[in-house]
Amino acid sequence: MPSFFNRLAESISSTWRLLSDTTNFLSRMKMLEKYDAELRGWRERLSRNRTSQQVAREVREEVVALRKALRAQGYDLRLGSKDVIIEGWRNDDSMAEGFRRIVLGCAEDDVYYLAGDSNHIDLAEYLDSQCRSRRRCKPYSLHCLWYRWRSDVLVLSGAASETAEQFEDFRAWFARNKELLLRKLSSL
Repeated sequence: MPSFFNRLAESISSTWRLLSDTTNFLSRMKMLEKYDAELRGWRERLSRNRTSQQVAREVREEVVALRKALRAQGYDLRLGSKDVIIEGWRNDDSMAEGFRRIVLGCAEDDVYYLAGDSNHIDLAEYLDSQCRSRRRCKPYSLHCLWYRWRSDVLVLSGAASETAEQFEDFRAWFARNKELLLRKLSSL
């Protein structure tokens, strides 16, 4: 009998997790208001029927159908609860906080990057060399940053190698391409 309850708990838990990831995604994409009533209804059904595997299965199927519809519209839901933010400037002391160096090549519709322990100038030269040898890189703006994951949030900060003007250009690009950047950097 304990295995039945374990399977039931796991099924309901995974439905809650899928619902939570979907809610976080919709929130990040500023689409939460559009689906709020549906999401609230699913949470209410799961709460009222905590021990019903049938209700958990039905809610899961409905959440999966919503996710399929969003994918058909071109959204990438694999990122779930992940997010990316910009958080000011940092210096070399930030390594003590767990930050690492990254250089980004921000093209109109693509991102090239290289992360490592070398200084930003060396990383930038290596990224440029990689792009020249591939010959498939689109023209890009180079940005020298610091990065660190805090739970599911990727924090990016400006580095001393980045001028204030370059950082403002990055902020503007970021506002238009946040989802693309998160998708490209999600495996860091």
